[in-house]
Amino acid sequence: MINHDPISAFFFFLIGTAVGSFINVLIWRLPREESIISPGSHCPVCNEKIKIYHNIPILSYLILRGRCKNCKAKISIRYPMVEALMGLAYLAVYLLFNPIHYIQIIGMILMFPLFFAISWIDIEHWVIPDELTISVGVIGIILTLATGAAGVASIGFTGLVITSLKALLNGLLGAALGAFIFWIISIFGKKAFHKDAMGDGDIFLIGAIGFLVGWQGILMVIFISSLLGAIGGAITVLVRKSLKKNDKENISTIPFGPFIVLATLVVMIAGDRILGFYLGLFM
Repeated sequence: MINHDPISAFFFFLIGTAVGSFINVLIWRLPREESIISPGSHCPVCNEKIKIYHNIPILSYLILRGRCKNCKAKISIRYPMVEALMGLAYLAVYLLFNPIHYIQIIGMILMFPLFFAISWIDIEHWVIPDELTISVGVIGIILTLATGAAGVASIGFTGLVITSLKALLNGLLGAALGAFIFWIISIFGKKAFHKDAMGDGDIFLIGAIGFLVGWQGILMVIFISSLLGAIGGAITVLVRKSLKKNDKENISTIPFGPFIVLATLVVMIAGDRILGFYLGLFM
């Protein structure tokens, strides 16, 4: 049984809220093609620079009662919501993962912010910024190499290189397979429905994720995301019909990025168990 220190748990939560504050920057600026570095945090209404003590995650929103200190403009509830959710996500990583699985923990800590930003931006703007997709791919390659090399230092330098190359090849196959399958889906979907069935951002994202989960993992991601997307699409149609939003062009159209992200998290957390269960059905 894993012993959890309350102070460490609270520390993970605080780190998560701070990361959530940065995610808010990504969510606001990337779709608008603004720099995430300069200028610093400022009110989008009056452009007044936000002081450090007015930029404390969650707490500042409560103290300021959800309004800008300078112009009194209303601050979106999204800001503390994202910060709180990221805090809870990091806390969950601390509570649920054994420290010996440190590479998996690092992977979750790095991927959670990217996946959260991708999902929110795709839902709000129907676009997945290339900067986020590239980041997923780069981190995926690094984690793949680290996973392949972990625990094999004793077999010597040559063995280490061979193991790392095998892991990298697995990632490359996952990226190529995922992008190819989604590209085929987009081609046939467009012919069948006479409109784009899969956005380029989804194709690039599934390719980047392939580096992270490998070729077996990407097949699971595609299956799970398709299942979740079908369920989400059905619910969306029912809700839009109940609200009498009967635009034939958009009634069943939904951003697919969040479903890809959710499926990837499932595979990252339980992919080996899912694959073992599936293979056990035939053995």
